[in-house]
Amino acid sequence: MRITFRRRPAGAAFVHPIDPAPRTAVLATGFRETKLTRVFPEGWNERAARFSPASVAGPWVQVLQVARAGGRVEHSIVVFTYPGEPGLSALERESLWNAFGVPVFEQYLGPKSELLATECDAHAGLHVVNGYEELDLEHDVCSCGNRAPRLTRGSRIDELAALLS
Repeated sequence: MRITFRRRPAGAAFVHPIDPAPRTAVLATGFRETKLTRVFPEGWNERAARFSPASVAGPWVQVLQVARAGGRVEHSIVVFTYPGEPGLSALERESLWNAFGVPVFEQYLGPKSELLATECDAHAGLHVVNGYEELDLEHDVCSCGNRAPRLTRGSRIDELAALLS
């Protein structure tokens, strides 16, 4: 009898905030590819453009490259933030909306690209998915109905005031 062991694919699974997930170009290292997700660790380039993603995910700098290159996105943008970095600002979010005209989501990732918290459609903070309890969390039920604690990213009133000033 022959037993074959399959190696687990290297990298973290990318979890798209909208279900069903569209064709997504992930512009960061540390992720594994799937049928609908392709990883481009070198960032936006001709190969990524040929993939024709409906959604793009990556750190702010990489997503900004897509906008500067005139890349088209039809579904959504997912911006990765990491421990020790500031969250996505209202101005950054607004500039991505102006560039692409699609919803913008933030995902907070760990050092091995594992998903720690993700933003929902209500954009009222990032829902914690991996028990990251040492963060300053909000425990009220989100307007999306999710009861998971949220990592707050400032109030919407503060964001609107910053946009108007």
